[in-house]
Amino acid sequence: MHKILSFILYPISLIYAVLLNADRKFTVPKELSKPVISIGNITWGGTGKTPIVIELLGLLNINNFKSTVLTRGYLRKSKIPTLLKNGALNISPDVSGDEPLLIARSVPNATVIVGSDRYNDTLMFRNEIDQDVYVLDDGFQHWKIKRNLDIVCINAANPFGNGMLIPSGILREPSKSLKRADVVVITNCDMVSKDNLNKLEDKLFELSGKEPILTCYGDFKYKTVDLESDFSINILKDKKVYSLSAIGFAKGFKNSIEKSGVTLKDSVILRDHNQYNSYELNKLLLQKEKDAYFIVTAKDAVKLQKIDAKIKEKIAVLTVRVQFIKGKKQWEQTILKCLQSF
Repeated sequence: MHKILSFILYPISLIYAVLLNADRKFTVPKELSKPVISIGNITWGGTGKTPIVIELLGLLNINNFKSTVLTRGYLRKSKIPTLLKNGALNISPDVSGDEPLLIARSVPNATVIVGSDRYNDTLMFRNEIDQDVYVLDDGFQHWKIKRNLDIVCINAANPFGNGMLIPSGILREPSKSLKRADVVVITNCDMVSKDNLNKLEDKLFELSGKEPILTCYGDFKYKTVDLESDFSINILKDKKVYSLSAIGFAKGFKNSIEKSGVTLKDSVILRDHNQYNSYELNKLLLQKEKDAYFIVTAKDAVKLQKIDAKIKEKIAVLTVRVQFIKGKKQWEQTILKCLQSF
């Protein structure tokens, strides 16, 4: 069925390829006042880009670089450019989008500018921010802003899909475009065999000319919905536990839960960036056992702040951090060397 659908959609993929090439050819990149580090991917969603952004911001922070993230805010309801500062505690995800809000709350020292025109939105807020470096979120196909370093994330569990461009496949541009990348980061490395990981490393080196950095997720901590207090993992023992997520790669989330030591009865998977409400969550809870609990991602948690308190009691948030399997020194040195020239 998938092969038939890909075949049917192939003509649209050809049109997409023409438009992509025209966009790049005729767009003149504009330079910002400070260096720009882009983090992006070549596939449609689910590469673990946001944790890598947060990891980068942490590295910049400990090295005394003030950073501002430039992001679109996918599927947010507001169309007004928005500035997130000091953890954005009073900002709704409807205004900012879930990923920008998670970034702002995860790294309060960083500022985040959310808007569709990232260059002009940056100029709009230039008198309200003080930064040494810009981080361009989802920037590998964003030609309007000139960057000084391109970091590309590849999901080890699904690096290229069927090898076709969207909508026939998941590629946003051909894999040979990795030649433009300065840093290639493979995520979810623990979800494939060592042999397949080695083959992917070789393939990515062949495409990019760069030695890939290998990562997975670890440092698992369970939090309450406010992301401030700890949620005791002991509460989940001997309970019926379900994962609930609205992210691009739910399989990776399930893998992290199992690695954290919690056994799931089942998973509830919603579309990426889904907005939650108390009615929907209560309905889901009622469909499960009386003492059922849900585990959600931190990205989902920022959208759950206003739900009923009784429902919150039944929800644990699994937070993770990027773990470097190979290439941490390379990651740090490449980024810091880029910024030392400014």
